[in-house]
Amino acid sequence: MQIYKKFLSKLRQNKRYTFMIIPNSTDEIIRFSFSYKSLVSLASSSFIILICLIILSGRFFYVNSSLSITRKNYSALQEENIYQQEKISSLSKISEEVHNKLDNLVKLEGQVMDLVGLENNLANNNHLLVSRSDFRTFLPDKNFEDDIDLLEVLVEEQTSSMQKLIVDVEKQLAHLESVPNLRPALGRLTSGFGFRISPISRRREFHKGIDIANKSNSDIYSSAGGVVTFSGYNGSYGRMIMISHGNGYTTVYAHNSKNLVSVGDKVDKGDTIAKIGSTGRSTGPHLHFEIRLDGKPINPNNILVN
Repeated sequence: MQIYKKFLSKLRQNKRYTFMIIPNSTDEIIRFSFSYKSLVSLASSSFIILICLIILSGRFFYVNSSLSITRKNYSALQEENIYQQEKISSLSKISEEVHNKLDNLVKLEGQVMDLVGLENNLANNNHLLVSRSDFRTFLPDKNFEDDIDLLEVLVEEQTSSMQKLIVDVEKQLAHLESVPNLRPALGRLTSGFGFRISPISRRREFHKGIDIANKSNSDIYSSAGGVVTFSGYNGSYGRMIMISHGNGYTTVYAHNSKNLVSVGDKVDKGDTIAKIGSTGRSTGPHLHFEIRLDGKPINPNNILVN
C-alpha cells in the first residue's frame, strides 16, 4: 500500500510521462508521451469501459440464458399442445363410437318393444341417450377417459343383454305363436270336451273336442301358426284339416263345407283356412275343433283365450 502511494506521489510530481516501445525487427523506437492528467483520464476511461464490458457481458449471458429457457419452455408447450390435440382427437373418436353403440342399443330396445307389441317412445326419453354434444362438452382428463371406458363397457354389456333378450323374446313369441289359443270360429258352443250323450247314437261317449255352431260357410281360423299335415275327407269327421304347430301341438277342424288350404301349406295364427259345414257325421252346420298334445286330446277351453 505504501509503494502504491509513493507511485502516485511521483506521478503527480512529474508533469509528463513518456512510454517507449522497442520492436525486435527495427531500430526505430516508438515513443508515447502523456501528461499526468491524460494518464489519469485514460486509466479512468479504461476502467469505466472495462466495467461496462463486464456489465454488458453479464447482461448478454443472462438474456441468452433466458432465451434458451424460453425456447425450451416453448418447445415443451408445443409438445404438450400436440399431445392434447391427439388426445382430444382420440377421445372424440371414442365418443363417436360410443354414441353409435348407443344408437344401436336404442334400435335394439325399439326392436324388443315392437316384438312385444309395446309403443316405442324411447326416442322421446332423452334421459336414456347420450348425445354427441354431451360428449364434446367434456374435457379430456383422466376422469373423462375412465367414464368413457366405463360407459363403453356398460353399453356393450347392455347391447349383449338386449341381443340375448331379443333371441329369448323371439323364441317365446314363436312358442306363443305355436300354442293354439285363438278361438277358431265365431258362434255358439253347443258341446264341450269330455263324456256326453251322442246326438246321433244317443249313447254315452267321450267327445274329444268342442263344437261351435254357426251358419254354413262361416269362416274357420287357424288357432295358431303351423303347417297343414292333412286336408281332405276323413270318414265321420267329414271334410277335415289337421295342422301341426310344433311343441307337440296339433289341431283338428272337422265337418267343413270347404277346405281352403292344402297339405304342406304354412299358416299363421288367425288365417282363414276353411268354411263351416255339416259334412260327415253331423246334425247341422258346426265346427268340431280338437287340440292334441303329443297325440292326446286335451280340453280346448283350458287353452283358448278368446
